[in-house]
Amino acid sequence: MNKYLIAALGAGTMLTIAVPASAQTVTGTVNITGSVANKCAVLPGSGSTFTSTVALGELAQADGTMATDLATRFNASGPATLAFRVVCNTSNPTIAVDSTQLTTAGAASAGYAARIDYNANVAVALSPSGSTTVSNDSRNAPTVATPAGGPLANTGSANVTITASAFGTANATDLLVAGAYTGNISIVIAPGA
Repeated sequence: MNKYLIAALGAGTMLTIAVPASAQTVTGTVNITGSVANKCAVLPGSGSTFTSTVALGELAQADGTMATDLATRFNASGPATLAFRVVCNTSNPTIAVDSTQLTTAGAASAGYAARIDYNANVAVALSPSGSTTVSNDSRNAPTVATPAGGPLANTGSANVTITASAFGTANATDLLVAGAYTGNISIVIAPGA
């Protein structure tokens, strides 16, 4: 009988050991969120401004009237002066241009000019191809923010180029008043909608 009791006890113990514990499964989820704000930047450096100076030199011809090659001289400044790399992370950034005339201090008498007007042109390369140009004549109000028509090209090279054309005084025969003349072209490139 001891033999059977020991065998029965041994079998009961083995049953307890042989029964696996019921498994418990745990699942979890980690959600990741973030955002990217609309932005434009000047590269390299990721700043928000670019600036340059075009020194036209003598503005008058020997007879005192405005030189006829000002646009050629302005545009000859080339990529080192008039080309920039701007990137925007939106699909249709906007461009606004304001050109202010070249002026000198003092008023001009009849037959003289203390102001030279011109047309500023800002061309932007688009992705995947093409370009758009926004122009502003210094005699007119600044342009409103104009959609570029696509994302700006992001090829690693300059994608914004500034040129000028149609320099002139009120009358071609006006003599330029002596003095230092200054003007500027303001460009605002914004992410857009």
